[in-house]
This record gives sequence, structure tokens and C-alpha cells, in this order.
Amino acid sequence: MKLKVDAHLWCLGTYAERYVPGGYFEELSLDEKLEIMSKIKGLTGNFTLYPTAPLPSDPDKLIKKLAEYNLIVSNVAPSLTWSDPKFKHGAFCCSDPKIRRETIDSFKEAIDFAKAVKAESVLLWPCHDGFDYPFQVDYRDGWKRLVESIREIGEYDKNMKIAIEAKIKDPRQKQYVSDTGKALTLVNDVGLENVGCALDVGHALMANENLAESLMLLDSHNKLFQIHINENYKDADPDMIFGTINFWEILEFFYYLNKTDYEGWCAIDIIAPRDDRAKSLELGVKLTWKYKELADRLMKYEKEIDQNLKDYHFADNMNLIMDLLFS
Repeated sequence: MKLKVDAHLWCLGTYAERYVPGGYFEELSLDEKLEIMSKIKGLTGNFTLYPTAPLPSDPDKLIKKLAEYNLIVSNVAPSLTWSDPKFKHGAFCCSDPKIRRETIDSFKEAIDFAKAVKAESVLLWPCHDGFDYPFQVDYRDGWKRLVESIREIGEYDKNMKIAIEAKIKDPRQKQYVSDTGKALTLVNDVGLENVGCALDVGHALMANENLAESLMLLDSHNKLFQIHINENYKDADPDMIFGTINFWEILEFFYYLNKTDYEGWCAIDIIAPRDDRAKSLELGVKLTWKYKELADRLMKYEKEIDQNLKDYHFADNMNLIMDLLFS
């Protein structure tokens, strides 16, 4: 794999939350945020929300603005369906055809924008498409509408990759696309080559998935389009600094990532409300490259490690890996 690291401007936000709605920090200007990103070694891309504010909305002006800070657009994330209350019953699965049409049309617009800024893919996160209680939704019809909506979006331009992001809950208590397996089921039902998945490490951990297993499942189906990296204690999605909690699982994730041909982006997706924003983002980038470095070290002994895997020699593998990393 070829490692490319990007981040979105939210990583340097005010971090408004339920208990502190005003956030923990004063708002930084756009140029202050881009200046911070430009100084972080190993960070070369901007994961751009659409609509783009505070970044320029004109594609040429956006490309030029980012270039001033040695950054490029990595991927595009349409955010309309996340934040507007009209989508409270779902965007892609909603029974109201007007809501679904607005959703689909807005994504087509985002695809046109992504093409204009030379983005590699467009993120599709069906965050409100789910339910909270028993007897609240029609599961069969909801899934059917979800598939039909995403198929129309994917068919709009088959040269643009659409990456579907799974999450078990939040903002809904139950989301239709709740884990990697269901994301692949959805992709299979849509049936388009350019529709795949975004593997969000934090979401996979919260769903109690094994990261390396989910990674290889997506890779074996050629459906790994994006990777989002953050951390948690497997009980919620606080977007903690990547690489700070689940050491062994993340190391294994990078070991298997090295076995893939993935050349997409790894997006830093963190929130650090009680610590320095710039230092936190820099640490997340640094740890991403450090895990890649550790995995590269293991790859020099790939034959021995993989033979131990085939023979179920766990203790032998751990002894080998510990000697390689800690001696």
C-alpha cells in the first residue's frame, strides 16, 4: 500500500458538544487552520466538506487556496444530509419522495464538484437512515429505498468512486448500515463497481469488529475506497487521537494494510477538546506514519509471521513480533 494522509478542518474546530455547546476553543480563521496543516509533516491532503464553507466554493479558487499551503483535495464529503433537520427520518431511505430526490440531487451536485477539484472519491454516510425504537420503521421498504437511492447516485458518474461509511449508532440508536458486513451487503445490492466502502477505524472498533479482518474483507471484494482513522474504547465514537488506545489491533491492521494495493487516503478524523488542537492533529499524523513504520518492520519477516498464522502458533508470533519491535 501507499500511505497518503489527509485531514478535515473539523480537526481544528471549536469542538461544540452537548454539554458545552459553545465549544472549548475560539474559532480559528481559515488561513490559521491551513497554516497549521501545512506545517505538519506527512499531511498532504484536505478532506473537503461540501458545501465547502469556509473554503472557497469555486473549484479553481479552492484548488488555488489549498495549493498556497501545499495541500490538495483528497476526497469530498457531502454534509447536507448530516446537519439539516429535514432529514430526521432519513435521507436515502425516507418514505417522502421529495426528501429522497433532494438527497440524490445534492449528491449528484457534489459529484460534479468532486470531479472539478480532482477528488479521488465521494463519501456517503447514511447517518440518519435508521431507527430508534421497535415498530418505528418498515425495514424492508427502508432498505429497498436505500439501495435504489445509492444506485442512482452511483450510476450518475461511474468514473467517480462512492464510499459508503458504516456506523452502528449515533445519531440514530440503530443505523441500517451499522457495520462492515452490512455495508458490503448494501454495496452488493447496489451492484455497481464504483460503489464501495469507507472503513472508519473508530466506527469499526465501536461495532466490536476486528480491524484487520474487516480490512481484508473489503480488500478481497475490491471495495476499500477510503480509510478514516481515530480511536475509542469500543463503547462510543469520541474521535480520539489515532493510535493511542488499541495498540495491537491497530498494528495488525497496518500489517494487513501493507498486504493490500490500497493507494487511497487515510483521513485523520479526530477531536481533542481538552488539549492543544494543533499538537493533537500533529500527533495523530505522526502516529499514523509510526504505525506504518512498525508494520514495514514486520513485513521484513512476513514469511515467518504468516507461517505462524497458518500453523496457529500465536505465542511464536507474539514472541517474534515483540523481539522485532521492543528489543
